[in-house]
Amino acid sequence: MRSARAGWAWVLLALASVGAAAQQPLELNMASVANLARTRSWTAKQAHQNAAAADAVRRQTESLRWGQVNFDTQYLRFDGPIETASPVPVAFQALLGKSLITPVAPIDNLHVAFQAGVPLFTGGKITSAIHEAKAGAKAAASVASDTDDDVVLEAERNYLSVLLTRQVVELNTQALRSYKGHLDHAQSAFRQGIAAKYDVIRAEAAVAEQEKRLTEATNQAALAEAALRTSLALEDAEAINIDGKLFAIDEQVDLEQSMAKAVEASPILKALQQKVAASRSAVRVEQADYLPQVTGIANKEMVDNKLAETDPRWAIGAQAKLNLFDGGERRARVSVARAHLQAAESEYRGAEDKIRLAVRSSYLDLQSTREQLVSAQKAEQLATESLRLATKRFEVGTGVSLEVLDANVSLTASQVGIQQALYGMDLAYLGVHRYQGDIFEVSARIQK
Repeated sequence: MRSARAGWAWVLLALASVGAAAQQPLELNMASVANLARTRSWTAKQAHQNAAAADAVRRQTESLRWGQVNFDTQYLRFDGPIETASPVPVAFQALLGKSLITPVAPIDNLHVAFQAGVPLFTGGKITSAIHEAKAGAKAAASVASDTDDDVVLEAERNYLSVLLTRQVVELNTQALRSYKGHLDHAQSAFRQGIAAKYDVIRAEAAVAEQEKRLTEATNQAALAEAALRTSLALEDAEAINIDGKLFAIDEQVDLEQSMAKAVEASPILKALQQKVAASRSAVRVEQADYLPQVTGIANKEMVDNKLAETDPRWAIGAQAKLNLFDGGERRARVSVARAHLQAAESEYRGAEDKIRLAVRSSYLDLQSTREQLVSAQKAEQLATESLRLATKRFEVGTGVSLEVLDANVSLTASQVGIQQALYGMDLAYLGVHRYQGDIFEVSARIQK
């Protein structure tokens, strides 16, 4: 009996441990956010599905060069046998009758055949179509890679926003404690007769205002977390543990090298290069219609006792087709294809300029946020000392409440400024690497 109870105890303990393991929160940091964004984002999944569809089109197009072999069967039942009557000369009519009946097809007519056709000459139409499909598949794959980088940057932006808003909540919580502490001092000083009633009222108003600011900061933090969940396709009920803090970027970025690398490695530029190649092949596809299209054909009947006498048992040959006049349709189609090629080339050049501009913008943001960080750190030092002096003066009765409250506001603002500068610095650095195509690798290594 005891052994049975012990067995059930072990089972319950095992189930409890499994349940506890299932409820472990998902750990989120910069590296895991990047990985989840690539694997779970609906936008990224759609882009990869489009790439898979484009690759299937490539395989479909490549199959055109091999032709087709078809199995064809047909059964017909006529209202009677098909026959021809041939007149008989008069001299032989006594022996053969007035006409000779020759069967042409039986009542039951059955065709069971294999048919084959293979392109012999298409003027390069099939080859160009295959090149176009291959370029399209490569372009779709590059677009999917660029989409991965885009969703990683968006997820990291939301992750950094969570870190920022949480720090803002913490700083506003500290500020509220400071305001409440000052309110206690003001009330004590008023009771001792060394502070005016106005100081108490002003301190109470400051506490109420700070509580409002804390509520707003808490709401912003909740919205930031919701945005992060959305970018990672996480359910609201899924437990998460967001780890990490905002940090300074010490690595120096060379603008010219970054722009050159972005132009060389950017997935979207690679996609546009393939789009240009596909458009060139599309022009050649349309131009091929000016040349004859020659196809080899073969046919073999597998059942020959149900055929008409005029039906061949097998056949082999070739078929050629050349369009002599179409009212200018081919010329128009070639013109359309060339216009699409020119548009693709212009799109590539425009995208290259935009990539350079985006890298430059992120680089300048990185530089300016570094300066903002230094300025905010100096402002924090000044505000800390101002608060210390204002508090000391108020405690000894030589200062007023407003000085303490203003110093508190300045301190909180400078501390929030530091976090905002770190947020902007981290995001700008990731922005540079987003266009270089290595944001996933960078996200996995830069967080301290």
